[in-house]
Amino acid sequence: MFGREPFLKIFFVLWGLGHLVVGIAGAACPRWFFGTVPPWPPLHVGQIQIAGIFDLSMATAFLAGATDVRRYAGLVIPVGVVAEGGHALVRIGHVIAGDNPPADLALPSLMVAVAVILVIGGIQRRAERE
Repeated sequence: MFGREPFLKIFFVLWGLGHLVVGIAGAACPRWFFGTVPPWPPLHVGQIQIAGIFDLSMATAFLAGATDVRRYAGLVIPVGVVAEGGHALVRIGHVIAGDNPPADLALPSLMVAVAVILVIGGIQRRAERE
């Protein structure tokens, strides 16, 4: 199911749009973003803008991947797994270390789920090709 092109196309579009919204907010309106989206430890504007650029990059990858899933999934899936899973693990590590409050586990948990879906999708795509 996760490896099927229609599913991946919808998934890439939805997750790409999510990254696009967060990326625009973080890069263009960092003070509003920080005031609206906590809980996070105090960050300066530049850190929020850097996170916004990361999200814009991920939005580009997912949305470009949605234009031709067969062609781009082989790149978008591993990049998504590393970016989403790695980012989630860093944020979870900050919670464990006490740098971030436990309430900061919600979004990293979603990112872990996205990474798992991408791994399953990649495995299923590979199995379908064999």
